[in-house]
Amino acid sequence: MKLSLLLVVTLFTVVCGAAPVAKKSSAPATPAPELSLKEKALAESKIDERQEKAAASDAQVSGMLTLKDPRPEVVTRPWKYFAAFSGQMFQAEGTATKQGSGTFDLSKHDSTVMPSLELGVMSVPFQTKSVLWKFGVRGKAGFASQSVEATLASGYKIDDARLNTTMFSVGPMMAVSWERLAWLSFTLSPQYGTLSYTQTSSDDFAAFSKSAGFHAMGYGLDFAISNKWSLFTEWSQRNLNDSSEIALQKDNFELGTKVTW
Repeated sequence: MKLSLLLVVTLFTVVCGAAPVAKKSSAPATPAPELSLKEKALAESKIDERQEKAAASDAQVSGMLTLKDPRPEVVTRPWKYFAAFSGQMFQAEGTATKQGSGTFDLSKHDSTVMPSLELGVMSVPFQTKSVLWKFGVRGKAGFASQSVEATLASGYKIDDARLNTTMFSVGPMMAVSWERLAWLSFTLSPQYGTLSYTQTSSDDFAAFSKSAGFHAMGYGLDFAISNKWSLFTEWSQRNLNDSSEIALQKDNFELGTKVTW
């Protein structure tokens, strides 16, 4: 029995001593291969491309940005305003009588330039087949001043007199154009207004003021050079309403420019 137990212990000792014991490796780790300069450059370029794509996709705009709509401006109101400036050669006519001074002949004075300012409104075009129609109203004011020589009934001459002429008028207006020539319009405008001659001087005997009402009919052509600016001509036939001693030049021709908005 003792011999058997001794054999078992001896066999167990031999088996355990023969089993290898795992030992921890002390060999150093293999280092990662170092990238070449070319590989580094390619890696950096890929990073830059990703950044550029991200920046482009952000679509961020800094600073001042102005956008303009290419479509034409749409006017919603049924009319447009306009202002015009024109000039004409004006000749004073008739006579003016002042008690104690005699009669002054206005037609002997030279003609002068009379500038005029005009304001009004005009409707948007109405179309019937190929014809465009526009209707509106306008007011007009003109003023001229010139140095004149006044002769009294006694024959005494006053050379510091000044004749001032003013005209105010208002009335309807119509413009007609053909669709294919929309830049050219024919205008028709009856007018009703007041004419005034006022002469001033340091000598009261040469000073007077006369006025009378008048009516007129104007016929004109309007040449559009842009959406807002145009040039126009107008021929007017004017007549005084009463048989006043002062008179008004019946036929007047004027040129001007107009802005519409």
